[in-house]
Amino acid sequence: MSKNATPNTASPTFQWISNENYGNGSAYVTIDKQQRLYLSTGTRSLLKLGPSGKGIGIPANLIVGYDGVNKRLIIAKPEVVRATDVKPFKFDARSYSSARNFVGKIGIKANELPLRFVHVGREYGAYPAGAEIFQLDDYEAPDEVGRG
Repeated sequence: MSKNATPNTASPTFQWISNENYGNGSAYVTIDKQQRLYLSTGTRSLLKLGPSGKGIGIPANLIVGYDGVNKRLIIAKPEVVRATDVKPFKFDARSYSSARNFVGKIGIKANELPLRFVHVGREYGAYPAGAEIFQLDDYEAPDEVGRG
């Protein structure tokens, strides 16, 4: 402690920051700067991944689609949603999957990364039954305009 410091007094610009709401178990998917898909703990639980179905026990295979107009990722287990001629993404034990090909196909530029997609619902809109839908964070999709 400095000789001039007064114990138990705080600077008027100082504030404690609580970690209680960080993440909050929320379900989201990130495309990071390394062009990988990342599944949050909330997403792993939502998808009931792993042998316990509680979001642990990845690795897992998932199919991923993209709605470019509404900026949404559509994610499902291949045994739940039967997509023909679609190779699943393999997520490792850290919840990452390489997505370079995916990023290129949907036209995202490296300088736009990272991007976070938040869970908006199951069977949201005209998507396949059994899929979970994630929308770009802070984006108002055209099909949501005027919704109350």
